Amino acid sequence: MARNRRSWGFRALRTRALRTGTGSFLVASCLAVTLAAPAAAQVAVPTTAPAEGAGLLPGLDARLVGVGIEFGTSSFDVDALQAAQARRDALITEQFALHARRAELVERAQFLTVVQQEATTKLIVAEANVDRLTALVYTKGSSGWQTTAMFEVDDALAASRVDHLGTSLTRELVDAMELAKRIRKRASNEAVEVANEHGTVDARIIQVEQVEFPASLREVSVLSVNAAATLAGASVNGLGIPLATLDAYLRAEAALKFERPQCGLAWWMLAGIGRVESNHGRYGGAQPGLRGNVSPHIVGIALDGSPGIAAISDSDDGMWDGDPVWDRAVGPMQFIPGTWRGYAADGNGDGAKDPNNLYDAAVGAGRYLCRAAGSLGNDASLTRAYLAYNHSNAYAARVLMLAREYQSIGLPGPAA
Repeated sequence: MARNRRSWGFRALRTRALRTGTGSFLVASCLAVTLAAPAAAQVAVPTTAPAEGAGLLPGLDARLVGVGIEFGTSSFDVDALQAAQARRDALITEQFALHARRAELVERAQFLTVVQQEATTKLIVAEANVDRLTALVYTKGSSGWQTTAMFEVDDALAASRVDHLGTSLTRELVDAMELAKRIRKRASNEAVEVANEHGTVDARIIQVEQVEFPASLREVSVLSVNAAATLAGASVNGLGIPLATLDAYLRAEAALKFERPQCGLAWWMLAGIGRVESNHGRYGGAQPGLRGNVSPHIVGIALDGSPGIAAISDSDDGMWDGDPVWDRAVGPMQFIPGTWRGYAADGNGDGAKDPNNLYDAAVGAGRYLCRAAGSLGNDASLTRAYLAYNHSNAYAARVLMLAREYQSIGLPGPAA
């Protein structure tokens, strides 16, 4: 029975080893799988406007979600961001796998320590029994101890059993010693492998948590800004208006519907102005970016009284236009700093009122049009509002024409 228990202990040891694995093979395989994850996790660049601007814009108007968009010359920034996000997610997955493996290794090391201790205890007992048996043989002769034992039995059959018991006991003691040595050696060898793998896992955890993951977060943060510009500047199919700019017009429409419901401001009324003033925030190579900020800033000529130019002295100490002498129109809707002060808005909810921001400027422009005309129900009222924006009949006519074109095209429906 004792021998069977020892054999079961060794079989359990082997079974446990196969179940949890030893050496560095499992970790190497685990790392290979997780490091290969980015390629599998990468998704295609969107061809339609994603819900909530994919976390890059303040939050798209529901009417834009799913409409077709075009990235123009390149979608590299969006590609790069998605690849960086996949790498970050793979590191998170790997981090969980590494901690789980480390817990397994700790448990395995504890188990092997117990196995070695038990094997050592059994070896000590077996060796002690062998020592006692050797002492008897030494003091009473090679079979003296058996003869002594046989004097105490009643018949030859019992004496034969004693003799057989002696031989069997000798073999059992030797087998017990050898088995205990084998179990202890194998447990000791595996413990070394477990300790080595534990060290490898710990080193990888440190590398991931202290080096690679922080670097990945920084990479995602930087690329988010670049990708926001790419996504924000993607043109909405059928209109040619950047996604963020059209979203700003729509949100301004919603804001003015709440502020001045009698005004009747619609997104296309703002689109006409935006097209003439700054090509919807793209004048001079500018592009809509994160949360609707246009970069570089669009700044008009100095209003210094030159022929055909109004003379407007500085009103903001150069705060918005960088000119401490003369005012200049600023931002995608080309606000003069003094005018902006009266119509400033926080259209994207970031706590700032910035004429260089599409969302802020669109709400400010909507307020200006509503204030100028009261109600924008027909061409006459729209012309009056546009003339207030720029005292030029040609300007008002052109803006009105473009606005009506945008109205006739209408908002595109979700792409099929």
